[in-house]
Amino acid sequence: MKSALSNVNGWLGGIVGLLKTVIVFFVFAGILWPTGINAIGGIMSLISTFIGGGLAGLLALVVFVSFMD
Repeated sequence: MKSALSNVNGWLGGIVGLLKTVIVFFVFAGILWPTGINAIGGIMSLISTFIGGGLAGLLALVVFVSFMD
């Protein structure tokens, strides 16, 4: 069981790392060249959704960001 959880954790860590890299790439690409993907607007929309939830949304955003480390 411990081996299976370690394996899943490794896969999820790799996927999250890849997603972070893709997001950073699209943010910088959006700054340098006009693209059809608005990564900065998507991030701002996500954060405004959390903040629109009041204190509970703000706490959820803090928990969400703590998982990103």
